[in-house]
Amino acid sequence: MTDSSPLRTPTASLIAVLALAQAAFGALRALGFVQIGSDLIGRGILVLPLGVIVLVRAAVIAGTTLLYVLFAWGTLMGRSRARQFGLVAAAANLLLVLSVLIQGEYVIRALIWCIVPAIIFCYLLAQPRAVSA
Repeated sequence: MTDSSPLRTPTASLIAVLALAQAAFGALRALGFVQIGSDLIGRGILVLPLGVIVLVRAAVIAGTTLLYVLFAWGTLMGRSRARQFGLVAAAANLLLVLSVLIQGEYVIRALIWCIVPAIIFCYLLAQPRAVSA
């Protein structure tokens, strides 16, 4: 076999599945925010700015979801850029959770959204960095 890509370990496959699950739940959450934002925009000029803010939050969540999908794909395919996508996605997710906590969300509900990013951070930081040629 002349394939030079690294072998995929079961741990990497599990991390990729966790990232895809986080992406799926993030997509559902983003769709919920889009629904709320469009409802607020339709209510009138006074709540229009609030609706736009909610839609921007939905876009940020959707972008984080896309990063998780790219990380999972890159991990499954053995791509070298997967590490960066995973670190950025996990950091963005943790920042979103921090903003929700600051806004007054229950700690337990917010901590549930921290489990997968924390696992991804631990996995990625435990891996040695690939030496670029």
